[in-house]
Amino acid sequence: MSDTPTSRPEPQVTLVVPAFNEDPQVLARSLDSVAAQTFGDFECIVVDESTQAASAEACRALCERDSRFRYVHPEQRLGLAASLNLGISMARAPLIARFDSDDICQAERLALQVDFLRQHPEVDVLGGALEIMDEQEHTLAFRAYPATDAAIQRRFDTTSAVAHPTVMMRKSVLDRFGMYDPTFRFAEDLDLWLRLSNHGVRFANLSQVLVRYRQADTSRNRGHWDFNLRARTRNFSWRGRPRRALGIAAIAIWARIPRALQQRVFHGVLLQRQQGSESR
Repeated sequence: MSDTPTSRPEPQVTLVVPAFNEDPQVLARSLDSVAAQTFGDFECIVVDESTQAASAEACRALCERDSRFRYVHPEQRLGLAASLNLGISMARAPLIARFDSDDICQAERLALQVDFLRQHPEVDVLGGALEIMDEQEHTLAFRAYPATDAAIQRRFDTTSAVAHPTVMMRKSVLDRFGMYDPTFRFAEDLDLWLRLSNHGVRFANLSQVLVRYRQADTSRNRGHWDFNLRARTRNFSWRGRPRRALGIAAIAIWARIPRALQQRVFHGVLLQRQQGSESR
């Protein structure tokens, strides 16, 4: 594993970015959007698990352009959850921001989130809205999430209530209640959110679009839903809301619906289309 040490003062935010054989042009767009943040007091730890030498070298070269970026290449494959844990364990900042190596950050993303968390010390996990785009970066839709902790907790009963690539969270919460479970190949974020929720951690979402999210396929494979159910059953708690049991039943049924039909429903119901967003 390699890492470039830095003598810079401790930053306020650490972005953790997992990468794996990413197209260099796509990766450049992603990391450039981080470098262009209006809030500049950050470090960006890129945990690159590329198995292709050219991809790894391109990723390293992109990170070396800016002293705020730290390139890490594990000696063996870790998987997404363990890669995130590695980056978090190396973080020097009190705030951890998630980001993916093929997405694009809006320029004021970090500024908006840092400002909100400063003004709301009771909130520990903060997400925001997504602009969903295709491989050519054409906008497909916008997706907003509930703003308040109470609404987020209700949404957790049946689906995810925060967009993982937009999240900024206090590192102290992860130090207290643990990081991602590396045994989860999918739904590692849901497992973490439900565990934190059971410990009384408070959530919030901003209404602003924070990330342009690249999504080629809007359906999930069966493995994703299996891990989704595992996250829900292992973190099950009535907490006065029997809707959690109904949510588990609904996911079990949904997982058995053909993927083509899931995709049609996702496009027709779950996504807030661009036209509706632009009319607000």
